[in-house]
Amino acid sequence: MNFNAYPFRSSTSKLAVAVAAISVSSSLYAADTIKTISVNQPTAALTELNIDFATAAVTPTAYELSSPTRLVLDFPNVSNQMPSRVQRFNQGFIKDVTTLTNDNMTRMIIALTDQATFSTRMVNNRLVVSMQANLPTPAAAVEVSEVPPVVAAPPPVTVVSKNSAVKPPSDTMVVKVNPLLNPAASVVQQYNYDGLSAINYNGTSNGGGNVSINLVNDSIGVDVQRMGDELVVRLTGATIPSRLQKQLSVGNGLVKNIIATNQGRNGVIRIGMSADYEYKAFQTGNQLNINIDPPKKLREPTIEERSYSGAPLSLEFQDVNVRTILEVLGQHTNTNIVASDSVNGSITLRLINVPWDQALDIILKSKNLDKRVNGNVIWVAPAAELAKQEADELKAQQDKKVLDPLRTEYIRLNYAKATDIRTLIEAGRSNSGSASSNGSTLLTDRGTVTIDDRTNTLIVKDTAETITNIRDLIAKIDIPVKQVMIEARIVSASDAFSKELGVKWGILSQGAASNRNLLVGGSAQTVNELKKYTITSNTVNGVTTSYPTYNITTPNNLNVNLGAANAAGSIAFGLLSISDLLLDLELSAMQADNKGEVISSPKVLTADKQTAKIMSGTQIPYQEASASGATSTSFKDAALSLEVTPNITPEGRIGMDLTIENASADTSFNPPAINKDSIKTNVVVDDGQTVVLGGVFKNTLGNSVTKVPFLGDLPYIDRFFKRTSKNNIKQELLIFVTPKLVNDSARIN
Repeated sequence: MNFNAYPFRSSTSKLAVAVAAISVSSSLYAADTIKTISVNQPTAALTELNIDFATAAVTPTAYELSSPTRLVLDFPNVSNQMPSRVQRFNQGFIKDVTTLTNDNMTRMIIALTDQATFSTRMVNNRLVVSMQANLPTPAAAVEVSEVPPVVAAPPPVTVVSKNSAVKPPSDTMVVKVNPLLNPAASVVQQYNYDGLSAINYNGTSNGGGNVSINLVNDSIGVDVQRMGDELVVRLTGATIPSRLQKQLSVGNGLVKNIIATNQGRNGVIRIGMSADYEYKAFQTGNQLNINIDPPKKLREPTIEERSYSGAPLSLEFQDVNVRTILEVLGQHTNTNIVASDSVNGSITLRLINVPWDQALDIILKSKNLDKRVNGNVIWVAPAAELAKQEADELKAQQDKKVLDPLRTEYIRLNYAKATDIRTLIEAGRSNSGSASSNGSTLLTDRGTVTIDDRTNTLIVKDTAETITNIRDLIAKIDIPVKQVMIEARIVSASDAFSKELGVKWGILSQGAASNRNLLVGGSAQTVNELKKYTITSNTVNGVTTSYPTYNITTPNNLNVNLGAANAAGSIAFGLLSISDLLLDLELSAMQADNKGEVISSPKVLTADKQTAKIMSGTQIPYQEASASGATSTSFKDAALSLEVTPNITPEGRIGMDLTIENASADTSFNPPAINKDSIKTNVVVDDGQTVVLGGVFKNTLGNSVTKVPFLGDLPYIDRFFKRTSKNNIKQELLIFVTPKLVNDSARIN
């Protein structure tokens, strides 16, 4: 059966969406597996993408997008067996192909160099997608709809034509175009793939081992760090499958065990060591190799410690010159041996089946000789002579530094500060500016380092060897530093309850106008005011009435004043009014229930091992006097502050030096007092873990009674001569801290 392509020209609308027309058969969707993908280019204007299935080719749903130009193929109910997620071709119209798979669909994103016309044909179990340059043929108008969810069923195959005269061939399917803004971004959120396919270990003869880790593809970020007696391998943005999450006990040797686990969305492989070690890590394609070896010794091993691998031989000599024995060893082993003129003396020995290199060491040791190996040549001389020669060579090198010409290099830094690097390079210099005698500085006596702060550039003037060493140092330390987001949450809750009940008594005579011999009031001032009065006359209906008027100060006229402070309510009674006496009673009461919660959430972003501080609040001024009498103003912080210094450990945990203060001003004092809650601690937590640093709980209970002596103790009537108050105040302070690593490298390409 022949299939004809129905071409469409690309649209130039703002949606930048081109129409993709793919000819397919009318066969039903069938579950299958994609096995391989290949690209061939028959002509310069034609590129073919070959998709091989396990049994039969499957009809896709297609979308073409621009900026950048991509072709998206969705295969429902199709799995994927591609060894790598990204296949790079850079051939014809195709740059690369990204294959993503979830539970019910495989999405293929084809990155294109330009827009093209697409058609398909099926050859057995192969789907061939042909791509050629757009032809100036009439195009049918296509309905543009909203993007369906990635996991939803394929959109219906429909076409809405504005011109009935233009019809596609009967055996051609016109795919409805959906303007996917960024299909890859949607897939990233829904496709979570495993980053490993295998973990292998092989021991070596020197007691070390080789760990081989097979990655799913070479785009997975890998971080290898040493942490004490462990070597930690962290996969960025990729997890370890459940079948590989296990502990492998290696046994004897330097490598003790290998533990593979997941920490969040990152896979972590911990290689435990039984002793000190050295390692080399390198990646070839999608395979990460880690070579682990015992550390190299800083001194020459003794004869007892050395291991020999030379061919065994037997020697028996009686009073033979050492030079002759050296000649015999050189001829027997086909080794180049050069003996100094000072090598002399005779030796008697008998060695049976001894490695020749061990026999050589024994002979040299017996005559206080030593050797130096340069390539395939062995130089033999007295030990003192070799030491003197090496010392002379070292002295010559030191003298050469004085005579070497000076060079000037301009080194621009990317991440580190030029001031800090200069301090590090010049460490060890004396106050006079010359290099110290202990050789701790990187510069020679004639070397100088200046900086340009504007461009963050080092200007180094020294010998070529010194400049090379400085460049090597900068290459290792001028690297980006991981950042940490520290979020603190301070919760201050309070629950207060108070209740007061009091009474006010007042007794007052009518004053001197009625009875000068009986003047009663709450104070001497009231009695004095009762003596002073004025006669006020008032005429009503021709009848004139005269009465005294007093100016009594309130509440000084009260005999008992034990009312509740800030009373919520009160009631007063006029109990008695006879002759010239007035008796008053006022009851007052107050009950308050106060609940509150204050939440503060300071947040700060800082780099690893860099101190950061954030503060929000006010500063209170204080006047201070000096011994001379002059005054000055100082300010005290009454604010919420967070000061933190993070330390990212090799295994991905976060250590923090924390100082948190929550202060407020108490204006009831003059000058104001500062109420402060603070905590200072050092903690180590996992990435994203919330930890409760501390809390303070206060519960204040108070009962107070204020009363009139004797009268306040009388039964039944004591209530009228006292005030009672009850208080119950609860306060609680909690501090939570959550550190989070800001990982910019955790991206899926």
